[in-house]
Amino acid sequence: MDVWSVSSRGLQKMKVGFKSFKQVVEHVIAILSEEEVELFACTAYHVWRRRNVFLFEGKFEKPSRIAQAALQLTKDFKEANYSEQVSLVPGRPTGTDSWSPPPLNVYKANWDASVDRVHSRMGVGVVIRNWEGRVTATLRSSRSIFPDAKLAKAMAALRAVLLCKQLGISRVLLEGDALNVVNDINLETKDWSSAGMIIQDIKAELQNLEYGSAQFISRLTVLLIV
Repeated sequence: MDVWSVSSRGLQKMKVGFKSFKQVVEHVIAILSEEEVELFACTAYHVWRRRNVFLFEGKFEKPSRIAQAALQLTKDFKEANYSEQVSLVPGRPTGTDSWSPPPLNVYKANWDASVDRVHSRMGVGVVIRNWEGRVTATLRSSRSIFPDAKLAKAMAALRAVLLCKQLGISRVLLEGDALNVVNDINLETKDWSSAGMIIQDIKAELQNLEYGSAQFISRLTVLLIV
């Protein structure tokens, strides 16, 4: 059974025969709804992840499990980014649809996290690039955690800052798709929840840098670059 055959009807009916993944993404964005684009991105990520798990661990995940994981990731994305309690920061862009280089002599750290609610685990991904777009470092890790989307995203952002610190990078622009986390980093707010405490640590680390900032980027872009 193919993974896409148990996905949404729009993805099931999508034509085949593309020459590159870029063409697939452009076609999906052009013809499908925003919700289906999100599901496509999450499904593509888990297909790629299944390949790596099979290659390096010898484990094969069933297509039905991939489809379920993609649906859960889509749900986590919506919970993390569209909470009714999240307000946009005045004067700040809400996001971008493509990766752009940071200012001269500044490094950009893109970060992401996913939550496995069934096994109470989270996965973290970080990619650091310089102002020319060259990859400086990457990080992949997983750990046990209470299945909370915002907490996972906050921990991923903290890992990104700490990785930059370990590498001696003092000018950092954090970029992630969790709008509520990015807003909390940029605003002078006090939140004593588990995620809030992690965000306070992020703020403290950024303040100790020569340059430290955070901005939002679209989910689809994150899945393509992290």
